[in-house]
Amino acid sequence: MSEYTSTTVHEGNMRCRTSFPQGSATFTTDVGSPLGGRGEQPSPAQLLAAAVASCMSSMMAFLGARRNINTEGISIDAGYEEGKNGITALNFHITVPHPTSAAERSVLEAAVKNCPVGAAIAATVEKNISWTWTE
Repeated sequence: MSEYTSTTVHEGNMRCRTSFPQGSATFTTDVGSPLGGRGEQPSPAQLLAAAVASCMSSMMAFLGARRNINTEGISIDAGYEEGKNGITALNFHITVPHPTSAAERSVLEAAVKNCPVGAAIAATVEKNISWTWTE
C-alpha cells in the first residue's frame, strides 16, 4: 500500500489548496479564467511542468555534486501546450550561467533526460528541451 504524501482540499470557486505532512509548505491552484476559474494562482498544468523542471534541476544538482560540476544558478523555464485531449507537450529552456566543458554538458544533458518525474509522464506528451550555454 502506498503512503500518501499530500492532501488537496477544494476550497470553492475551482480553487484547491494542497499541503504536505513535512514542514509547512502549501500551494494553491486555480482553474484558468477562460474555463470559469479565478486564474489568480497557477494551474495544475503549470505545476506539472514546474514539477518536471524541479526534478530536472535536482538531477543536475545530484550528478553535478558527484562529478564536481558547478550547477549553482542553472535555471529552467517551464511551460506546456494543450490540445483537445489535454496536455500535448512540456517545454523547457535551461540556462547555464557559467562556462562548462563538453564533458560537463553531456553529464547535465543526461541528468535532465533521466529525470524520473518526466519519465512518469505519458509518452504521448512531448518533452521539448532547449539550452543556453555560457561560453
